[in-house]
Amino acid sequence: MGPISEKTRLEEYREVKGRLDQKWPIDEANTSGYTVEDWKTNNDTAKCYDPKSLMMSFGTVTIREEEGRCEILVFYNLKHESFQLPKGRRNLHESAADAAMRETQEETGVVVQPLYLNFDTRIQVDGEMAKEDYVRCNSNGTVTAMNRDIIYAMSYSDKKTQAYRHIYFYAAQPAAGYGESNPAMLGNEDKTNTVLWLSFEEAQTQLTMKAERAAVMTAQILYKRTRDDKGSWALSKRLLEQWRKENAVRRALTEQALVRAVVSDTKKVAILTEAIKRIVTDQAAAAPILDYLKQLS
Repeated sequence: MGPISEKTRLEEYREVKGRLDQKWPIDEANTSGYTVEDWKTNNDTAKCYDPKSLMMSFGTVTIREEEGRCEILVFYNLKHESFQLPKGRRNLHESAADAAMRETQEETGVVVQPLYLNFDTRIQVDGEMAKEDYVRCNSNGTVTAMNRDIIYAMSYSDKKTQAYRHIYFYAAQPAAGYGESNPAMLGNEDKTNTVLWLSFEEAQTQLTMKAERAAVMTAQILYKRTRDDKGSWALSKRLLEQWRKENAVRRALTEQALVRAVVSDTKKVAILTEAIKRIVTDQAAAAPILDYLKQLS
């Protein structure tokens, strides 16, 4: 299957933009909660899956800027003869977001990290988070927020496995120093992949599946809206830096297996001390915590 025409690309782009721009209606008659009739409709339209008949995958639309040109990370799968976005299933005990980042690295050889964008979502926001100035809870039940949650989802019946496949995409960007593909990081099953950085328009014509082209179009629109707003873009960078620090500690604790370090309290303290040193760069802020840990040891 070859690339689509520019006319088709523009038609698909307008379709995606129309969905994103559409105002979600408020059902004034149902603001007090579900009615008996609502539950009957839900019951009649419900689709049920057991674990083996539903396959969930997670991937990324990874964006980088090179000399003013925005590019999308894709790969050509020689075995399937198709251009694809990186994606795959979770490992046991792995989070959805971590799976998306890992699969991107394995299929493209590029290490990626979250890209915070401002968009409408149905993610739940409560407590102190609801008070953040970058979070707006809308009357129609959606939330407008700068976040790193799923930006796009697609589903189809998978012929090979006979399972119904759901794929969820996150926006991502290359980690510092990892803008190019490193063949050594490709997974064993992905060594024959041809990794490409394409412009938004090139990716939108080359990707084999219409749904994945729509994922790129969605990312393009959300990225441009966030990037063009100086305040939003500065916030995106600040939230990424916060994620980096939190992730560094999480990885340190996971790698050193703090929760399983039952040899002695001293060992636990040593591991936790090292983790804190890696995340808290302000020595004045870290000093009280480290002093307390010294007392424990």
